[in-house]
Amino acid sequence: MHTVMLTINVNEGTSRQDILQEIEASGSDNKGIPGLIRTYFGITADCKSVVEIYLWQSKSDAENFFTHEWDASVSRRWQSAPMRRQDWDTPLVVDGK
Repeated sequence: MHTVMLTINVNEGTSRQDILQEIEASGSDNKGIPGLIRTYFGITADCKSVVEIYLWQSKSDAENFFTHEWDASVSRRWQSAPMRRQDWDTPLVVDGK
């Protein structure tokens, strides 16, 4: 498995409610994507950054998804380019149930 984490700056003055609306809109866009297992969205306490964590079947699935077009759509959605991207090999995922 492969994990990608993006940390995205949010424009100053954006409310938590506005951030939640954007997350809900983008969350529905992440259904049915080949190789995508799960997506997590997080908001920092000060509402200045959003984190998106993607768990993939493989690194190649992730690379097929994160295109220049995808970068542009994220930039439009958040009016900011992804601030930071981190990739990890993910050898084990444990369900907390």
